[in-house]
Amino acid sequence: AHLECLVSGSLPLTVQWYKDEREIQTDDKHKCTFFENVAFLEISDLDTKNSGSYTCIATNKAGAVQCSGILFVKEPPCVLEKPESMNVLPGSKVQFNVLVSGTPPLTIKWFKNKKEVLSSADCSVVKDNTSSSLELFFAKTSDSGDYVCEIQNDVGSTSCQAALFIKEPPFFIEKPEDVSSVRVGDRKVFECQVSGTPQISVRWFRDGAEILQSVHHRMSFLNSAATLEICQVSELHSGKYFCKASNEAGTESCCFELEVKGWFFFTCLHLVSYNPAKYCKPPCFVEELSSLEVVKGSTAVFACKVAGSPPLNVTWFKDKKPIKSSQKHVIVDGENMGLKIQDCKVEDVGTYRCVVANEVGSCAGFALLSLKVPPTFVQRIENVSTVLGDVAVFSCSVEGSPPLSVQWLKDETWIPEDPNIKRSFQNNEATLRIPACEATHGGKYTCQVVNEVGQDSCFATLTVEGTSYA
Repeated sequence: AHLECLVSGSLPLTVQWYKDEREIQTDDKHKCTFFENVAFLEISDLDTKNSGSYTCIATNKAGAVQCSGILFVKEPPCVLEKPESMNVLPGSKVQFNVLVSGTPPLTIKWFKNKKEVLSSADCSVVKDNTSSSLELFFAKTSDSGDYVCEIQNDVGSTSCQAALFIKEPPFFIEKPEDVSSVRVGDRKVFECQVSGTPQISVRWFRDGAEILQSVHHRMSFLNSAATLEICQVSELHSGKYFCKASNEAGTESCCFELEVKGWFFFTCLHLVSYNPAKYCKPPCFVEELSSLEVVKGSTAVFACKVAGSPPLNVTWFKDKKPIKSSQKHVIVDGENMGLKIQDCKVEDVGTYRCVVANEVGSCAGFALLSLKVPPTFVQRIENVSTVLGDVAVFSCSVEGSPPLSVQWLKDETWIPEDPNIKRSFQNNEATLRIPACEATHGGKYTCQVVNEVGQDSCFATLTVEGTSYA
């Protein structure tokens, strides 16, 4: 910065510079010169500490004169504390925080994949002149990515970023057929295709007992393919098999049956008259399906327990359309059956049906899936104008999944409990009533409604004028 002033008067003249009434000496940062009646003060490496009132005093034998001016040093934005990258499980609450400095006003924005992130039912963005935070209420796999915070003022800009990775629980892309038959002495290989966030561990079970690596059983898990090889099948290998995949984010399993037939069965099957109804029991529900209400973006799990003679064939339907196992829909077979629906959206709402059948009968169960709805204002508060001593009332209507919580703010500050301000919230109608207005009651009022899946707000102005006359 260069400060200068023109001085006239009889020589010799001496010039002194002051900052906030303290004399400035020439040093590495300050250079004071006086040449051809012009007094110079040069300040290098400016920072905010150099802001202040500067005075130049010129003196000769006849007297002294002075002039003053203000120097204000604007500081570009600087990140004091960066947000931290995170690896979290689905459904976790995530919060990125950034601490900044710089000359206000500062403009702070958050971006994901170059698209600005704004407050919504899924997230909240809070900011002031020294900090900002981005909070995701219920993290889902689609939230993974790089988040960038950009800070600007009229003298510069800066940015910082953090990565978010949502760990994905394992799920089966391909599973063995429900029931397979082999002959004694044959070789049998079961294979499953498993996806999910590493590290994934895979374990195999038969009739509830874990199968260990041995000369009879060989197991591998490579390039998402889990295999179990039975080198030489015997009748002891008949039973119900489970493949269980686990990682930090969760556990998934699939089940299937192996029937081992002796040579006599295969060669003489055409001579045997087999009546399934004589030996089999039809399926029935031991534990019925229950309807679910879940948060948008979360995972819904329909579960039921079925008894009956195997093999059991399970089919799931949504609104009468069959559901196939996929990354979106994970079907769990076995005695404890289930349907897992990932990343629930509006189009997943509907009626779900589980049909279980075997050779001698079938049974069906029904359940509904609905989404929890974030709050919204059906009718917003409106501006109110009143006079001193008169009543003022703000009212609004809201809707959304209960429980709903309503809070009021005045000029961005929460309104504390006050006997002079009456609040009510009944039948989704929120009211703020001030029986006798004072001048201090004037300002901006905000009504904020919150539930477990989001929030919404609206605002209006109260103007208090004059005096109330009877």
